[in-house]
Amino acid sequence: MKSRWIIILAAAVALNSSCKKGSKGERSLLPNVTGSANELVVILPKALHNDTLGKLYSDILTEDVPFLPQSEPRFNMVMIPPEAFTDIFKPHRNIIFNDIVKGAKEAKMSLKKDVWAAPQTILYISGPNYKSIYDLLLKERDKIVSIFEQAERDRVIQNAITYEKKSIREALEKKYGVSIYFPKGYRLNFDHDTIAWVSYETPLTSQGVILYTFSYTEKNTFTVDYLLKKRNEFVKTISGPTQGSYMTTSNFVVPQLTDMMFKNRYYGVMRGLWDVYKHPMGGPFISHITVDEERQRVIVAEAYVYAPSKEKRNYLRQVEALLYTMEIIKK
Repeated sequence: MKSRWIIILAAAVALNSSCKKGSKGERSLLPNVTGSANELVVILPKALHNDTLGKLYSDILTEDVPFLPQSEPRFNMVMIPPEAFTDIFKPHRNIIFNDIVKGAKEAKMSLKKDVWAAPQTILYISGPNYKSIYDLLLKERDKIVSIFEQAERDRVIQNAITYEKKSIREALEKKYGVSIYFPKGYRLNFDHDTIAWVSYETPLTSQGVILYTFSYTEKNTFTVDYLLKKRNEFVKTISGPTQGSYMTTSNFVVPQLTDMMFKNRYYGVMRGLWDVYKHPMGGPFISHITVDEERQRVIVAEAYVYAPSKEKRNYLRQVEALLYTMEIIKK
């Protein structure tokens, strides 16, 4: 009897360890997805690859990511004909199907998760003809990009939650009343009165989050000029590798400020380039700025990347995803 229970327990442990996280964080027995981060497979008849529809897909999905120091596409697109979609492609992380449906009155989109693998995102686009699919794609281009950017972001967030370094989140909650998830490997470099710096360092790269707060007293808070002035005041506390050097904002391009609603909260999102005063370093940054009405303060959580001689899109998206885990703790 005892040996029987040992076998049952061992089987349960093996089953549990074989479970993978689904797209919503739930357990799944599906295999892990394949493909590289930010890679996307589009299934389209070969005759259309260089036609208007294939070119539109390329324009949308391989458009340059804004505010990177070099040209990099939003996604690495792989376009294949339907007959090439064999079992090897089924577990891919991101897939778009294009189907002609006889009798259909108009083109439509349908989103499915975790069909052959997890966490998987599949978009089915169908219509009475390819012209209708083209028109829908043109109309919904931003939505389609957003679907797959969110899918990639959700994978990073789930990893950060599953393999969290809890001590960093607890330290930020205690001192600043702000919660952010960080996976293992990140370290809290410092937490001064109104600014904290957290980063993941390798010999060749740096991915970091800078959190800082200041009083909400100015009507022009959500303007590029005001936010840049505040940014430069705070990030100056991050020293560079040589004496007298420190982080600042690059003048190479003017940062861009856009609006975003996330979890019923307004954010300003500022994108730009940073560099180091008196030292040849720099890279892209993204800031999420919001108001903590209860404490009458502005909270800025900024993601940055330093990866010289490397493509930076994936590094930036990885650390940017952590900003979406930010929560303001009520008093």
